[in-house]
Amino acid sequence: MENYLIYNEELHRFVDENKLSHFDIDIKKIDDKFSSFDSKSNFFIENKKKLISSKTQFFLNINKNIKDFKLLVCDMDSTLIQNECIDEIAELLNLKNEISEITELTMQGKLCFNESIKKRVQLLKGVNICSFEKIVNEKIKFQPHVNEWLNYAKSHNLVTVVVSGGFTYFVNYVKKSLSMDYAFSNTFEVLNNELTGNLVGEIINADKKAELTVKIANQYGIKKNQIIAIGDGANDINMFKESGLSISMHGKPVLDDLVTWSVKKNYYKTILDLFIFLEKE
Repeated sequence: MENYLIYNEELHRFVDENKLSHFDIDIKKIDDKFSSFDSKSNFFIENKKKLISSKTQFFLNINKNIKDFKLLVCDMDSTLIQNECIDEIAELLNLKNEISEITELTMQGKLCFNESIKKRVQLLKGVNICSFEKIVNEKIKFQPHVNEWLNYAKSHNLVTVVVSGGFTYFVNYVKKSLSMDYAFSNTFEVLNNELTGNLVGEIINADKKAELTVKIANQYGIKKNQIIAIGDGANDINMFKESGLSISMHGKPVLDDLVTWSVKKNYYKTILDLFIFLEKE
């Protein structure tokens, strides 16, 4: 039997919107922030489909706290930051809509990542890399509360890693800004300060993300159940499979049934709330 946590405010909203009786539902209020119910409760059995379709957030109680984990692996685009960096580069060539569409289909798992990234990079041929600094300074926005979450993880001695299908310049900027331990990413081929339309080295795709996660874990003697992985797209699925706690951040529908927690709003604030609650359990 599984136990779930739900924000009190979301529970009250769901109950009111569906005209349920607060007195009849078999849910236990735990504290000022969360209530709990189990998978065999009448509330869950009768309302599961409505809970999911209404995007009401509820989370598996993992019966662990942050001290049980040793490694945090994160995607970058739309996960640590609000942007898709390749889309921001594309805007320089007035190709943002075209490339954004390819990016979205790829993250939904509808296009092969390797072919997709090659196609998108080819469209960027001729972009001067000097423009990257302007993108970083004017466009890149970190997710709210991401620094608080990472500081919390690091205060409990988790190794922090960004593993991205994005690009070295931006990933290194994010790693440095967030004081993370390791960064892995794809690399543009550059000639005379301009993108050639090709990549250099092995592509960081779903398989490589998983491989790098395992490599870092092995380097530190960390077990699978001690790994937290956070991402938002289909190319994070294999990385999720190598983790003990997988978290989808406003992820694509393909992830909903594959992850431990699916966070739909107030992303890192929600993750922090859950872990701070679990510490008290």
